[in-house]
Amino acid sequence: MTNGVTSAYLRAFGAVALAVASCSACATAARAPDRASVDSALRARTNRGIRVEGAATLPPDVSIDDGLTSEEAVAIALWNSPSFQATLADLGIARADLVEAGLLRNPVFSFLFPFGPKQLEWTLQFPFEAIWQRPARVAAARLNAEAVGERLVWDALTLVADTRLAHAGAEIADRRLQLTAENAELVTRLAEITNARLRAGDISDLEARAAQSDAARVVVLRRAAEHDRNLARLTLAALMGINTTSTEQIRPTPAVLDPAACGPEAASLEDALASRPDVRAAEISIEAAAERARWERSRVLTLIGMLDGNGGGSQGAEAGPGVNMELPIFYRNQGGIGRAEAEIERASHRYAAVRAQVIADVRSAATRMQQAQEVINAWRQEIVPSLEIEQRQAESAYQAGEIPLFNLLDVSRRLVDGRTQLLAAEAGLQTATIAVERSVGRSCAQR
Repeated sequence: MTNGVTSAYLRAFGAVALAVASCSACATAARAPDRASVDSALRARTNRGIRVEGAATLPPDVSIDDGLTSEEAVAIALWNSPSFQATLADLGIARADLVEAGLLRNPVFSFLFPFGPKQLEWTLQFPFEAIWQRPARVAAARLNAEAVGERLVWDALTLVADTRLAHAGAEIADRRLQLTAENAELVTRLAEITNARLRAGDISDLEARAAQSDAARVVVLRRAAEHDRNLARLTLAALMGINTTSTEQIRPTPAVLDPAACGPEAASLEDALASRPDVRAAEISIEAAAERARWERSRVLTLIGMLDGNGGGSQGAEAGPGVNMELPIFYRNQGGIGRAEAEIERASHRYAAVRAQVIADVRSAATRMQQAQEVINAWRQEIVPSLEIEQRQAESAYQAGEIPLFNLLDVSRRLVDGRTQLLAAEAGLQTATIAVERSVGRSCAQR
């Protein structure tokens, strides 16, 4: 075989290998989620984005010196939370897997040196099965990357909900401490009046001891409220990724919530199933599992193209094509195919489980929202206003000399207790509002 024929074989072999290899470059250009796409999806749902690489610890439009709003806490958490930043690394892993799926194995060149009577020999091998295996492999990797992107958006929404709950808890803890301090002051004054009446012989020792025990109990409750306030602030700081030992740096301000925006029409089941990213991620996972199954089935046949040559034939250098094919007699990738089919089944069940969870989340959130609204309406419109009227009447009666100070302080203490219950109802409404937003996968204001 002449050198011209050998060169022609080499050129043909190289052209085929180059054509297959050029397709591998398409994998890097295939559409895959990145930090920018996650940021865009998150801003469309919460009006807040993730941290830009290399940026400062805090977002540029956030300052905690003048107090910390709920939106600022969310912005800091998305920007700075160490756990969420670690989760974002899954994007890089998924994109690397996509690049890996599109790459081809390198050709194998074998060279046998001439020694003694043995002539020079060489072979060039290339795995041509990649021609039909690569599309399914790349499609599976691309779908997996899309599923990772959707799951990251859901993880971010979960972080948003957790941060808002922590901010609401810290802000409620501040207000509860203030009410507890007011109650402690009233109870202390009641105890002082009781002791004075005991010395004057107006009441028995049993009545005096009851007032003293009540005063001691409220002092303990105030200290517990201080500890709860500090713990709530530290929990919020940990979610935001702020390393601080001083709770004074975290001063949450009252959250501005619009429960009407999260009413029954906002907690739409159809809307949640269509918009929640964890549902979309489960759907994509089924498609990715199907593509992996298609890839595993294509691995039954292995075909390696060969170009064999020697340097000492009867007509000089000789070269010729050939194939190296594994006959699928015993091994036909049964395990890989079975595993892929099981993954399809598992992904399908996971999708059903996610849908069931969405239905439960939406319905429970709507129920909690309705219940919280009824409770807060009762305390805000009936009970607390009635206690305020009672206090005003008691003050007028005391000024007129009709009742003693002891009765006035007792009415004032019951008003503080009522306001404490109203505060608990407000906390329940905030929790229910946040639960509705999380159940539908977006802020109620982003409808």
